[in-house]
Amino acid sequence: MNFKDRCSVLAVCSLDTCTGRELFSGILDEMSNTSHWALSAVRPGTYFTSKELVNEFGKTYDGFILSMPGTDEVMEKVVKSRIPTVLANITDRRLSARCNAIANVWTDNADIGRRAAKHLIERGDYKSAGFVHERDDQYLPKDFLFYSIERMMAFRQTMKRDGGCETSVFPDKTSPAPLSPKDFFEQLRTWIRALPKPAAVMAASDMCAADVINACKAECIPVPSQVSVIGVDYDISQHAKCGMSISSVIPNLRMMGRQVVKELDFLFKHPKWKGRPHEVLIPAKDVFAGESTARSVPATHLVNIALEFISANCTKDLTPSDVIAHLGCSRRLAELRFSQVSHTTIHKAISNARLNEVQRRIRHGESVSNIVKAMHFASAKQLYQMYKRHFGHTTRQPDI
Repeated sequence: MNFKDRCSVLAVCSLDTCTGRELFSGILDEMSNTSHWALSAVRPGTYFTSKELVNEFGKTYDGFILSMPGTDEVMEKVVKSRIPTVLANITDRRLSARCNAIANVWTDNADIGRRAAKHLIERGDYKSAGFVHERDDQYLPKDFLFYSIERMMAFRQTMKRDGGCETSVFPDKTSPAPLSPKDFFEQLRTWIRALPKPAAVMAASDMCAADVINACKAECIPVPSQVSVIGVDYDISQHAKCGMSISSVIPNLRMMGRQVVKELDFLFKHPKWKGRPHEVLIPAKDVFAGESTARSVPATHLVNIALEFISANCTKDLTPSDVIAHLGCSRRLAELRFSQVSHTTIHKAISNARLNEVQRRIRHGESVSNIVKAMHFASAKQLYQMYKRHFGHTTRQPDI
């Protein structure tokens, strides 16, 4: 295919989920740098058939973005075609066998599993760990839930190495599949009941995490004091389903969408490319600390954790929100504990730590201009004013 001024592209995406919407948003974001595209979109599954391989003018599309599969017939045609195609998180043996005009962009599921384990380990000591897969769906291809397995393997390895816990998996290989929603929930309750407590549980998604939390509630097991739960996707809609905010690893689906566009644009511009199919891994974006993994520790210990964090980061432009995110508890509880134990506020504790560091640096002969730059103060005037209010004298006067 010769490179054209305007390429017609078909994107196969589901907008039913937050992850699908984020991916599509990334595609649209990056397309602002790719003015020669005419983009069409279609839903996956039975909505993506051979009829959708041509545009409204009856012409074959110049390129495909596939984030979910379609019917067997249309997937076979995509495999046999030489049309530039980028796959986003799709595993299909037929597509994997194709080696021309194709690229793969993957979520780094191992990174997601590791981050979930590290988040839990930072928040407590556990007697056991668990991983809950997505409920098997008879309408999905057998290999569609590969991401759940990849997340589980990395989670299990990290929990054993860094947390000293073996990981129990649900459903396991002995469970009948597919399970009905009712059977899945009842067996999940039994599995959670048997976990030695306190337990750290990762779910393959926030939807699954909400099921875990509801199963704990049905068993009268408190979350997070007895079972800490973390999911994936940062899907806020799931919070209402279980009555609390769910800690979650946030995949960078928007970055993935942008990368998908870059890969297809490369294929358009290099029609004679003979190299190996390009594969790109997109690491997780962040971890949201919700109520489902909040620390349950004595007041003094909670404040000490916060003060250590403030001391280690006092050169940064630190905010109370940064400290609360590190603690993994509510703002109200954090401020209450500071008031009870330190008779101060988090904001004041940050200010005290920063100004004590300023004083230390001045005593060692560092200039105010360097301190302003190194510690991210807005200006020297701001630093002078804060210093005088705190110590009762200016930076030029000796300490009393």
